[in-house]
Amino acid sequence: MTDMKKLFIFAAGAAVGAAVALLLAPKSGEEMREELKDLAQDATKRAQDYCAQVKKDLEAAVAAEKEA
Repeated sequence: MTDMKKLFIFAAGAAVGAAVALLLAPKSGEEMREELKDLAQDATKRAQDYCAQVKKDLEAAVAAEKEA
């Protein structure tokens, strides 16, 4: 299984879990929107961090291959 597929499966699971938790928790509309915004920002940050790490790993692999 590729890293991107693992990331997608993780993100999808996290989104489903978050949606279920939000639907079952009694909160006002404003609180719900704020929590959704925070979750979306957190997910975006994690995805950006993961992509940056993958980019670094790929660049290192390409550089090592060029030297070989």
